[in-house]
Amino acid sequence: MACSAVRAPLLRNTTVRHYAAAAAATQSAPAQNLDIQVLSNKITVATLDNDSPVTQVSVTFKAGPRNETYETQGTSHVLRLAAGLTTNRSSAFGITRNIQQIGGNLTATTDRESIAYTLQCTRDKLDVGLKFLEDVATRQVFKPWELNDQIPRLRYELSSIPETTRVLELLHKAAYRKGLGYSLYSPKQRIGKIGTENLQHFVNTWFTGPRCAVVATGVSQEQLNKFASQLQVGSSESSGEPARYFGGELRKERSSSLATVAVAVEGAGLNKEKEAIAFAILQRAAGTGPHVKWGSTSAPLYRTVATAAGKDPFAVSALNASYSDSGIFGFILTAPGNIAGTLTTAASKWLLKPSVTDADISRGKAELKAAVLYATDNSIARHESLAQQALFKGTVASPSAIIAEIEKVSAADVKNVAAKIGKGKLSMAGIGDLDTVPYVEELK
Repeated sequence: MACSAVRAPLLRNTTVRHYAAAAAATQSAPAQNLDIQVLSNKITVATLDNDSPVTQVSVTFKAGPRNETYETQGTSHVLRLAAGLTTNRSSAFGITRNIQQIGGNLTATTDRESIAYTLQCTRDKLDVGLKFLEDVATRQVFKPWELNDQIPRLRYELSSIPETTRVLELLHKAAYRKGLGYSLYSPKQRIGKIGTENLQHFVNTWFTGPRCAVVATGVSQEQLNKFASQLQVGSSESSGEPARYFGGELRKERSSSLATVAVAVEGAGLNKEKEAIAFAILQRAAGTGPHVKWGSTSAPLYRTVATAAGKDPFAVSALNASYSDSGIFGFILTAPGNIAGTLTTAASKWLLKPSVTDADISRGKAELKAAVLYATDNSIARHESLAQQALFKGTVASPSAIIAEIEKVSAADVKNVAAKIGKGKLSMAGIGDLDTVPYVEELK
């Protein structure tokens, strides 16, 4: 049994969650038998039968930290760790042993708005694997003594979070406070306080048919429909509070020679598709760091910071995250503490008045299209893209349709969203040696 929080610091694969799902499914489905429909229990089912000998099936729910409350923070983290524990039909040992016997893999992944349980196995063993996928995703019982056994694992995860991830968690907290501001990781003060009742209430409230998508690659639509129709999920259409961006600042001093700083303004959510894609292009145009080890880049954000840094070492990247109804756009940088303040000021000046040329935008579009196509070549990334699109959009766009939507965004559209950034309210987070790092009100 395996489980992971995020595959990359910036909220999983960028082409999966924030770009691919942003494109409207306005063109025909891909040539490989892609079917999508909504069953009588309101579960969205999407299948790509590509004749692959290895099948992937995900049961994904629109539930994550943004659905928590102040008193229940950390529920999503504990829920992810509880994947594979005893259910009302199988023991933890039975689940692990049977998945191993068929050479399969069962994982749980989360982001701020979703949790996905994914089975990977050979096609001829799928019937066996689906039974245990159903158990893990919908038949949890959360026995108290098993939850207590997960506490050392929880503490280990909290102690091994990378600094870049920590600063991004602080940035979301500063920007949204609640909802999207709640962390992917449990607060330390909540360790051992998330019990059976908390988890069961969360599952009963948010693990429902209208908030569920079952997606598979290498499986027939008929077989997947049969599996999805038997899932024991509720039928209520619970809806959370709309995201509300506030802006603000959080700093965490640490004994370190480095400072990691993130600054952002409100971006665009997936409900504003064209703007979301424009921000995605702007991120690539601004620069996400060198693509060659020890190399450099001509991206404007990098050039601005490099000029301020001189010969001193640093790392900087534009960041962009689009959620269902909101988003953030900004930068994250790491540098020695003695120059971190100078670099933060320089990068913030660029952010508040971003300067990108038509050539930068053209390069950004090319990089974004390449990222979408590279994800298509990766079976795991392609599967995750299908799952997120089905869950949040109710439709699935082919790679060619996504590329077409990117092409529709003009240089003027990108410059328009760039012009709005300077009017936004800043959010800032810092961790490490922050002696020289300015406060957020000093950046305007």
